[in-house]
Amino acid sequence: MNQEIKPVSNPFESKINSIQVLRAAAALTVTIYHLKDVIGKGEPFKQELDFFFNSGPSGVALFFVISGFIMVYITKQTTFSLLSVYKFMARRFIRIWPTYAIITLLYFLFQMKVGLQPGAVKSVILSLLFIPVTHTDPPFYGYAFLPVGWTLNYEIYFYALVAISMFFSRFRWYVFFVIVIITLVILPLTLGYITLETQRTADYGNGYLNMIANPIIWNFVYGVIIGLIYTNEKLFPILASAFARVWLVFLFISLALWQYWSGFFGGLGPSQWGFGSSLLFTAFIFYNARRPINFPDWLVKIGDMSFSVYLVHMPIVVILGQFFKSLGYPVYSTGTSMFFLALFLTMVASYLSYQYLELKLSSYLKQFLPFMKKR
Repeated sequence: MNQEIKPVSNPFESKINSIQVLRAAAALTVTIYHLKDVIGKGEPFKQELDFFFNSGPSGVALFFVISGFIMVYITKQTTFSLLSVYKFMARRFIRIWPTYAIITLLYFLFQMKVGLQPGAVKSVILSLLFIPVTHTDPPFYGYAFLPVGWTLNYEIYFYALVAISMFFSRFRWYVFFVIVIITLVILPLTLGYITLETQRTADYGNGYLNMIANPIIWNFVYGVIIGLIYTNEKLFPILASAFARVWLVFLFISLALWQYWSGFFGGLGPSQWGFGSSLLFTAFIFYNARRPINFPDWLVKIGDMSFSVYLVHMPIVVILGQFFKSLGYPVYSTGTSMFFLALFLTMVASYLSYQYLELKLSSYLKQFLPFMKKR
């Protein structure tokens, strides 16, 4: 992740920080969307939060676009070898699974005390294996035991596609697009049903098959396309020069925000929030390539720990609510003050998770993987 991009004086810092800010925005929109449900109708900030964050799930589409871009960027200089493919998947696994597994299991232990729903153990096992719980209810397919975990099923599948493509070295993205066309175009057409709406897909009777054919994956493809343009020596200067025009950046961002707030074509599909997220990401990343922005440290930090924010916010609000009820004060388990308490504790828990699970634990576990040097 250290190749030189000439138009930027410090490309490594500016690029990473800009993406981290977008990750922070994605994590916060999803988090506030979920947490605001504790505020009742007519209570302070209810209307405002509903207006600004009713499209909060769009953060998932933005996360997927970012992932697509990052995978192009970090594999740009990679050449084919079994070892390089192994290291790629090992880093992805060690970065995601331990943190996800620990938070899921802690949430499971909490639910055991409260009372588990039927099928909870099966749900935990499938979730930790990144397998959809059911073959119905697209694109979630039954959610995961830790509800937001359904998106990680797609993330891991996307990483697997990238790993397979890496076997073909400089032709890897050609192979990637061939696989995408087979699973997202040819397969649905062969079975007689193709759509860009993620919740109206055909049911092939198998959760994983349904998942890999779901059009939500086009959001990753958007990110890959943006990444290929960004890392192309001929195309990069053209886009960077175009987005040096403030009016064009303003236009793209305005359209993305208008879609977000208006609800126009709302949804996780590529013609819905996926398209708006791509507009936002494109404008942001290419503008920042020419004019590096000095982002606030706290915003970059939230982006750094966005994965933990994404994972812990729902357990925090559920555990808090149950805590107040167990004390005999259920009135404090809802309301505006509960919203802010849950949000603040989410930030604290996310920081601890980031420091001790994402960084320290992952670094410690990495030494046990063959051929992996500790960073």
